[in-house]
Formats: sequence, structure tokens, C-alpha cells
Amino acid sequence: MIARGRQVIAFIGAYHGLGNRLRVALGSQSLAEWADRGFAYTWPTGRRFGARFDELWQVGQPALPVAVSRLLSLRHPYRSADLDWLEDAADDRVWQIRTPHALHLPPDAVPWGERLRRLAPVDGIAERILAFHTRHLAGEPYVGVMVRAHAVSNAQTLEHSPLEWYIERMRRLQDERPGVRFFVSADTPAAQAAVLSAISTAVALDDKGGYNTAAALRSSVVDLYLLASAGHLIGPYYSSFPEVAQQLAGPWLRLETSGSSPDQLLREGDALTAPTDALRPGDRSAPTA
Repeated sequence: MIARGRQVIAFIGAYHGLGNRLRVALGSQSLAEWADRGFAYTWPTGRRFGARFDELWQVGQPALPVAVSRLLSLRHPYRSADLDWLEDAADDRVWQIRTPHALHLPPDAVPWGERLRRLAPVDGIAERILAFHTRHLAGEPYVGVMVRAHAVSNAQTLEHSPLEWYIERMRRLQDERPGVRFFVSADTPAAQAAVLSAISTAVALDDKGGYNTAAALRSSVVDLYLLASAGHLIGPYYSSFPEVAQQLAGPWLRLETSGSSPDQLLREGDALTAPTDALRPGDRSAPTA
């Protein structure tokens, strides 16, 4: 089921969300490239996660069955993200990495965010990104807002980033920047409706699908690119999804949360940038005041 020769396998748990999956799979791929090894990954789907990797991005490589990875683990154990084991495991033919965290890659390996920026969404998702951006967001830079409100979210996220915090922050930005537009990505219809009702210049996707279904995950990728194409990003405390958007945009995009220091907040005189192509959020025009 895997190629002969030395391999790196990213083991992704069935409970891992999109952000965790991306940073582990792409980080492991970078490690494989750095170590001159083949690469494979698991990507379990089902009730907890309804879409394959190659249904979201043009990856050109199917996932390895979880059962194969588990069988291999009898001889090739699962290893951690810190990579402290690299020297001791140099002669192990298969390195299996099992973690929800970003890998501590060698300095000369390709960062996982850069590898994400090289990926292209599948055609149907790409068309949806461009259509929504052209209709609602093209032109002046806007602010992206990612709301976590679902009951399955991390308890710290819900405690430190309540819905009222997002609305209050958006209203403050409206006072400082009259006419500023917002793109909102919320993980529940109720939270999205509440924000859109409170903020007249906010827009969001409709009909996103049930939580973690294939339809919802396709919508999540659309959200991801539209958030990454913002000039500034407001996100929940302790959540990987806005961090993925930030990685997709590269150094242009600053993320603030309820726990951010003052230097991470969008200030009244700060300039914003906008990408030339919503499918390439890191390609930006000159800053606009």
C-alpha cells in the first residue's frame, strides 16, 4: 500500500479538524522532502469529517488507509511533532508522525504554510471563491472575522471569545473606519445571523451545510480563502482555523483575538492590503490607508 524505500507517513486522527489536518499533512510532506523520503498520509472521513483531502484541494495523491498505518506501527512507532527523535530514527525505513500540532521542522525545510500557498483548490471550490469575492468583496480591503460558537468548540475559545466580543470589536472598527466591510465566517447559522443582523456592512456565505459534512468542509475552504484575502483578521481565542488563514496569506495578514496584545490590534491609522487574486491571498497590492 506504500512505496518501497524510506517513507514519512502523516497519521491524522478521525477527530482532527481541517486546520490540524493541514499543518500535520503538509508539515510531514516538507519533512519527507527535506529527508529525501517518500510521503503518504491518512485522512479518515466519516461522521466527524466528511471530505477527502483531494475533494478540497488538487493534491494528486490518495490517502493511505488508516488500517495500513496502524499495522505499520507495530514495527514503525508513531512519533511526535518535536522531531527530537530524528537522529535515533535515521535508520528506520518508515517515520510515522501522529500529532495535532505543527511539526518543528528543520530551518531549511519548506514551512507548511508556504506549502499550503502552493496548493490549488479543486475547480468547484475555486469558482465559488472567485464568484463570491467578485460580487461582494472586490475593490477596497476588508476585515475578515472568524467566529467560533459551536458547542464542540474548545471551552477556552467559547469563554474568552463570546459572540458579543466580535460584535463589539466590529462596531468599534466601524466607528474608526466608516464604511469598512467585513467578511464573516461562523461555525453555526445562529452566530452568523446574529453578526449579520448587528453589522450592516458584513457579508457571509449562505447554505454552508451541516457541521463537518462534505458540503460544510467545501464551504470552509471557501471561507478560508476569503478570510485570508482580508486586510486584517479577527478570530477566536485558541483556534487553529484563523491561523491557517494567516498562513495562507503569508506575512501580509495580521491576526487579532480577544487575547492579543495591543500591537496586534488594528489601529485607526493602520493601512490595509488586498490581494490581486482571491485564490492567491499572499499576492498583495500596495497598502491602502
